[in-house]
Amino acid sequence: MMSGVLANSVLRERARGALYVVPAGVLLLAWPLGTYLVTFALIALASREGAHLFGAFSGAASERRIALMLSVTLFGGAISGGAAIVVLSIAALSIIAGELYVLLDADHDHILERAHGLIADLTVALWLSPLLLLPALASARVGFPAPLLAWLLAVVWGADSGAYLIGRRYGRRKLAPSLSPKKSIEGLVGGVAVAAVASALVAVLLLDASPLWGIFWGALTAVAAEGGDLLESMIKRAARAENASTLIPGHGGVLDRIDSLLLALPVALIASFTLGG
Repeated sequence: MMSGVLANSVLRERARGALYVVPAGVLLLAWPLGTYLVTFALIALASREGAHLFGAFSGAASERRIALMLSVTLFGGAISGGAAIVVLSIAALSIIAGELYVLLDADHDHILERAHGLIADLTVALWLSPLLLLPALASARVGFPAPLLAWLLAVVWGADSGAYLIGRRYGRRKLAPSLSPKKSIEGLVGGVAVAAVASALVAVLLLDASPLWGIFWGALTAVAAEGGDLLESMIKRAARAENASTLIPGHGGVLDRIDSLLLALPVALIASFTLGG
């Protein structure tokens, strides 16, 4: 009885959190202004949470430097016509050069602390860098909703919802007991199946693509999304944190909602070449 009440309470909290998540997702699909605004907000919030998590076990991390690297890249890439990788390289090298200048006269203890901070900043920036692909996907095929982004969100949210609901009902065998004890192999299979169906439907309706391509890329993207979820779980375990933050009721922090996207986005970019991008 108590477990049923608790489960219903969790579902209500997740539904309340969806009131924050869904409008942001809709705005993300409004290319170009909405896409850039939401991407910038995700970078700012995820940088804060990522710095907090990495700071817990690395000793230091700067949300400002992480956000600066990625934000400069986001807008620099927009101005330069998409040369985001060049802008990111310049931003990272500039921060490294600044650190080296500061360390010219530093003592040993200060060098160690700054080195830990710099490595953490660059690692978090690399982890979050797939967010820079959001505008690329949105602009690959213009329209509202941005078709390729709509496809990606349908796949990732389908995989997440399918894994949660099917795993909760039928889950028996643990997928990764040390990283995420609640995840099950049954949930993973169910999530991939739901994502494949959602992908095929959106591919046909919005992209004029073959449903077979939709099933293939949907399943592959869903597996990548699960990998992104497990990667964040590993980082949270290292930081001894249950969630990245408590910003979104029933969901945790921004990173807890976009962790799947971080590995799914590169796969989606490749998929765009066969899905009509």
